[in-house]
Amino acid sequence: MILEDQGLLADLLRQDLERIPGLSVVGVARSVEEGNHLCRQHRPDLLLMDLLLPDGQGVAVAEQLLLEKPTAQVMVLSAQCDRLSCSRRLHAAILAVVDKGSAIDTLRVILEREVRRQRSSGAQDDPFAALTERERQVLSLIGQGLSSAEIAARLNISLLTARTHRRNITAKLGFSRAELVLLASGRLPTQA
Repeated sequence: MILEDQGLLADLLRQDLERIPGLSVVGVARSVEEGNHLCRQHRPDLLLMDLLLPDGQGVAVAEQLLLEKPTAQVMVLSAQCDRLSCSRRLHAAILAVVDKGSAIDTLRVILEREVRRQRSSGAQDDPFAALTERERQVLSLIGQGLSSAEIAARLNISLLTARTHRRNITAKLGFSRAELVLLASGRLPTQA
């Protein structure tokens, strides 16, 4: 069960967790009251919870769950991890404490990079619009698994020029080198 008051994050967590074989999300609660109700109804094995909710502390839900199901386990996902204060019973049931702030910061960096990439390309429909014809040729060869030296030989250009094209493609598209190889080979989606 997920106990998280930020709707978008709760939905993303649910989608991601439901992809894990053997794991099913029995519900998403956005308040202490809703969390207590769902815990009584489903008695989940695992509670993924935020600490601070609009109507109280997530710890209260976890403590109530442990009274009803002593074998339940808890994961804390919060931007206020330093505020965690709990009983020994709850402390023993906690699998992990994850700082939500760093996860959100990472997500923000990725999204900002994508927005900049789309703006610089000039066309959201064609992420490759910013590439020159030669850069498109190089990208195609990257997708075939060729190294910079092999690309240089194939296109009859210097190794330095091939590396420069690769670096420019990476900068223009906003992908890492590994992502660039996946993109060029068709294994990385180009749009969300």
